[in-house]
Amino acid sequence: MVHPMALELRQKTEQNIQQLQRLIMSKQMQQALHLLQMPLMEMVPAIEAEMEQNPILEYVQHEEETDEESEEEQEKEVETDEQPELSFEENNLEVLKQLDDDFYDYIAESNGTSPKKSRDEEELQAFLESSIRARSSLFEHLMEQVRETFSSTQEREIAQEIVGNIDTQGYLTTPIEEIATTVDASCKEVECVLKAIQHFHPAGIGARSLQESLLIQLKYQGKEKSFAYTIVSKHLDDLLHNRIPQITKKLKCRPSQIATAIEDTIAKLDIHPGTSFSNDPVSYILPDVSINEANGALSALISQEALPRIRISRRYLKMLDDPIISKDTKEFIKQRIISAKWLFKNIMQRNTTIQNIAETLTEMQKDFFLNPNGKLLPLTMKTIATHIGIHESTIARAVANKYIDTPRGLFPLRFFFTNALVTKSGEEISSKNVRDQVKSLLANESKQKPLSDQAICAILKEKGVNCARRTVAKYRSLLNIGNAQQRKKF
Repeated sequence: MVHPMALELRQKTEQNIQQLQRLIMSKQMQQALHLLQMPLMEMVPAIEAEMEQNPILEYVQHEEETDEESEEEQEKEVETDEQPELSFEENNLEVLKQLDDDFYDYIAESNGTSPKKSRDEEELQAFLESSIRARSSLFEHLMEQVRETFSSTQEREIAQEIVGNIDTQGYLTTPIEEIATTVDASCKEVECVLKAIQHFHPAGIGARSLQESLLIQLKYQGKEKSFAYTIVSKHLDDLLHNRIPQITKKLKCRPSQIATAIEDTIAKLDIHPGTSFSNDPVSYILPDVSINEANGALSALISQEALPRIRISRRYLKMLDDPIISKDTKEFIKQRIISAKWLFKNIMQRNTTIQNIAETLTEMQKDFFLNPNGKLLPLTMKTIATHIGIHESTIARAVANKYIDTPRGLFPLRFFFTNALVTKSGEEISSKNVRDQVKSLLANESKQKPLSDQAICAILKEKGVNCARRTVAKYRSLLNIGNAQQRKKF
């Protein structure tokens, strides 16, 4: 059968011209965005990592070497125009080797001039280093007690498996049956070892539930026959939900007796007995910017003391004028200098953006900073972006995970960006101020007759603030405050 020519499949090669519009971020732009959203604590390792990759950068050793004159000299010595991209050919390894040797020679010379420590200083340092002892983890602490308690190999193996399955809060979350299968033992043997572990320090360790942990702690204190032990063992669910009338009815006692048991005994128990051995590092906050007050005037200052002080090495600048140095080596040095210049520029741009935001805050929130009872005005990132003349997304990156030190304390930068609620008079009020009003009402309420969310909504409405009940519930949740039933005292 003969097919028409139009129906035949043909393969052919064609050339087409298409016009596409794409946004391609350069490495310099990526670095700028990355540095912008970094808090001060993360800037230090980022700069140090850049120094490891760029031998042109070096630390500033003396105060006098950081003045403006030396910076101007560097600007004159180095050509900042963009250089052509460097392509290594056959001799690329020789270029890198030569640079590497020169850099290590410079480090050796610098180290040779450092003053040596005296014998007394070395002995003091050795003593201090030997006296430092790492804090024991929960697993290590329990295993020490395992070795002191159990003598047989089988019991130690079971105990090690149990201790290994105790979480950081001190609870055993793995079923006994699973542990028994793992160590090839009976559930009765595992249960027996677990009972012994539950007598270890800290009290309440190895429990499988909150109730069991609290009961272990009460037994550890010798309060098995106390009124508190009865409440925890039989009415813990009612206690957690503040159903005090049900407990008084079942135990035929007075609410005051329950309150005394809670305040004197139950409230002092540890609901997370394992967290005292947590090795989580303490996180310190370094503010990225500070607002200072002097004679009623506010000023913003970027924090840079924690950042390493770096500059372009003069040794490599001189190599550019050395006729002995090969052309490829000079090209490599120029590329590294350009990279260093971009790093300085991006750090400066980051600091300028954050400082502009802080200065705008001093203008728009002046009453809040100067007056101890000053109210926070509603402010959005779009307002700041329009005022400074940059994009809103840049503001979002700049304030992310950063803190500001003010005359009224330390705050996250995001703290100052709140939505507005409109009062009856048409005045805009910050949602933060409404949240503070909710907190004040709950702090001053009658604990015997706590305010419901609807009652709080009605009080705010009387003050001219139209706030829905679900909004009040959301603010109360953000303040970590329970509902009316949970706050009620009998």
